[in-house]
Amino acid sequence: MDIKQAKKFMDKLVNAGKEYGFEECEACYATENSMSIDILRGEVSSYEHSASGAVSFRGLKNGQMGYCSTNVIEDASIDYLLKSAMENCDVLNDEDPQFIYCDENNKNLYYSQLSEDYDKNTYERFSELGLKLEKAILALDSRIDAVDYLTISCSTGPYLIINSKGLHSYRDSDGISLMAAARATDSDGSVKSGGHYWIGKDIDDFDMDKFLVKFSENLLGKMGAKSVKSGNYKTILRSEAFNQFFMVFFGNFLATTMQRGLSLLEGKEGEKIASDCLTVKEEPMYDKALTKIPFDDEGVLTTSKAIIDKGVFATALYDLKSANKAGRESTGNGFRGGSAVSEMPTNLVVEPGDKTFDELVEEVGEGIILTDLSGLHAGVNAISGDFSLLCEGYLIENGKKGRPVEQITVAGNFYDVIKSIKSVGNDIINVPSGEGEFFTPSVYIESLAISGDEE
Repeated sequence: MDIKQAKKFMDKLVNAGKEYGFEECEACYATENSMSIDILRGEVSSYEHSASGAVSFRGLKNGQMGYCSTNVIEDASIDYLLKSAMENCDVLNDEDPQFIYCDENNKNLYYSQLSEDYDKNTYERFSELGLKLEKAILALDSRIDAVDYLTISCSTGPYLIINSKGLHSYRDSDGISLMAAARATDSDGSVKSGGHYWIGKDIDDFDMDKFLVKFSENLLGKMGAKSVKSGNYKTILRSEAFNQFFMVFFGNFLATTMQRGLSLLEGKEGEKIASDCLTVKEEPMYDKALTKIPFDDEGVLTTSKAIIDKGVFATALYDLKSANKAGRESTGNGFRGGSAVSEMPTNLVVEPGDKTFDELVEEVGEGIILTDLSGLHAGVNAISGDFSLLCEGYLIENGKKGRPVEQITVAGNFYDVIKSIKSVGNDIINVPSGEGEFFTPSVYIESLAISGDEE
């Protein structure tokens, strides 16, 4: 179904919703056209090309918001959607008001960011690149046994919302991702694994040589790794590890989490919660982001804002519902996870410092670099902030990166960690997260408890 047909269906659905008895209602159409290939042992092991679309409906009746969705987009589905959503309203008992919204000055919202380069994404182009990359990875070192995972994918699709208050919002996006992982056998017979990823909008921007350098570091850099003595170490959370670490606790910065009593940040907006070195901003239209987000799924315009400003908790992220409960305005973070709306971040940016990674290592002098964290769900208490995680990395010796380390555990508390940041690097990476990306550098932590077993 093309976007014009979808709009006609949604207009009909919204009008039928008002006649059905909903005080206010809204329809959302989302579709995705995607292609992916997997490479294994010198062949394209799988190929998928799919197109999917769905319409979701939500309607307000007697203070309750009912939801329903379907991927059967035809007139016969209208009665099913309305009836199911009304049944939801009849059984729900949410005491907090919910909203169908439209800004009178911004009824028609439109933002297209489709790339002219998307047509380059063909099966032939992806398979040629994938096979070449697998061969190049295997040629990096004789100790590499196999490339266990190599996938290249792309997707694109529009997102349209129409409601009974007059909102018509449209946005779209596209992108490419490439991920690869391999395993190698160390001299002692132990097996190491590692990999790398790339995201972009133009396949011609993929730099294989640069990718292989990072891939080699992430895999072959683990050779000869062993544990360390237990103790408190000056620690660098390398950009990838800090990205993982911060995002696993990011739910604490969402207003709904705070209002449910599931975040220790409740009531602390305006208070100091972190080091002066730490500033975390949300930049929905960030120029370096692959996807820009000018408005959320409730029709609220997004804005640039600091979440943590030089250590001060500046603001939580609010949608219309949580903002009303707090007596605040929405921060433009209401996004759909399925039919229902909840807070999600757009493009997050940790403000970089002026030191390179090597300069951070030199500043530490003696300590440890953590590059990979595992157990980010089982080993984390998101409410208290406590964590105990398996990790890997490198020693820091005489201000230089030393030998690799493994079979160690790092433990502590999230809130203590962000208070103990001594320096922030400028080695920014970007990883898809929430509705956008998360841009993070490496950070130097004053002290972390490391448990190991070095004889």
